[in-house]
Amino acid sequence: MAVSNSSSNKLLLSLFCFISIIIGFQLKASAQSDGDTSGTCNSNLKNVLPSPYSELSSLACSPIWERKFSFSFFEDGKNVMTFVLSGKHVHKWIGIGFSRDGLMEGSSAVVAWVERNGVSGIRQYYLGGKNTSKVIPDKGDLRFTSVSPVVVVRGDLIYIAFQLQFATSVADQYILLAIGSENPLENGLLPKHINKTTTLIELSSGKKIAPNVQRRYHGLTAIIGWGIITPSGLMIARYFRHIKPIWYYLHSSVQFVGFFVGIISISIGRNLYEKTDFPNPTHRFVGYTAFFLAGLEVCQFIGRPSLDSKRRPYWNFAHYWVGRAAMVIAVLNICIGFHGNRTDNQDLKIGFAMALVTLLTVMIILETRLRRENAIPKTIVDQPPVFRVVDEH
Repeated sequence: MAVSNSSSNKLLLSLFCFISIIIGFQLKASAQSDGDTSGTCNSNLKNVLPSPYSELSSLACSPIWERKFSFSFFEDGKNVMTFVLSGKHVHKWIGIGFSRDGLMEGSSAVVAWVERNGVSGIRQYYLGGKNTSKVIPDKGDLRFTSVSPVVVVRGDLIYIAFQLQFATSVADQYILLAIGSENPLENGLLPKHINKTTTLIELSSGKKIAPNVQRRYHGLTAIIGWGIITPSGLMIARYFRHIKPIWYYLHSSVQFVGFFVGIISISIGRNLYEKTDFPNPTHRFVGYTAFFLAGLEVCQFIGRPSLDSKRRPYWNFAHYWVGRAAMVIAVLNICIGFHGNRTDNQDLKIGFAMALVTLLTVMIILETRLRRENAIPKTIVDQPPVFRVVDEH
């Protein structure tokens, strides 16, 4: 028995440390991403780019692609926008695409490169498909102004600047970024990219907006995992404990499913953070807190002591309050996420509200029934009867 308890304690400690390391790594990576300014958003372009790019003021700037590149832009009020992409020079072609829907097919791109001998080039390409044969040089829908585009290398940074004329003022724009395996060939053929990303930028402020489909997946998995499955597992433990031993296995299985769906939600949220400026840090902090508490619940399940153990009352107390705290914080964080969501996912909000009302209604009904059953007094058998028949004979 002592060996079994010792093994359980070691396993519990190992899992706890593992989850703590994961959370610490995530927070450290986030801090590094926040502090990485190699994208030169604050750089002074006067000493880098020629006129008129060096004379621009009030450039809106957005760090993108894990903060390794920065995308700056300026609109002069006549639907002319000046763009400056800056980042690490990798001696390969760098493409900046403009898409209507975030997809590569049907978009146009500006591709720039600098040879090792210092010769630079910049061309427009029409992206007709993912096959390199459908990437056509000197074609596309982008309209350049009379100001010549430039490519400049300063140290280990590359700057690509150009001006585009739009038919109307553009509010939001999908930007495609890609890095090639090597520089374009002499016939203009573009070698396949080795890395790419897509981001939606609000041109008026320079902030990145996550594509709505990823927000929906993040919100949907959070609602299912943290807002529906986890509370359902808690209700099984509270109201169906009399169905032994099915309630325990059902409760554990449901909670594990909710936990892993919640991990999927956190992973999608992490990916969203890399693609946006994440204007709602409270949502992220509360989400990590809920994940940490849920991880403790998993560790408690692994290290669950036996019924006759002296540690069992303490385990019950911790399991009771940690589990409920994790559920309340997670549900609260879903509401925080909706409040800080720029995109109006009205159907998700309605679905979450309906699920929450349904769970609360069921809980009230089951709680009332539970209290009614516990309130039934026990039969008193030793009390003498109120009336007695006296035998006078």
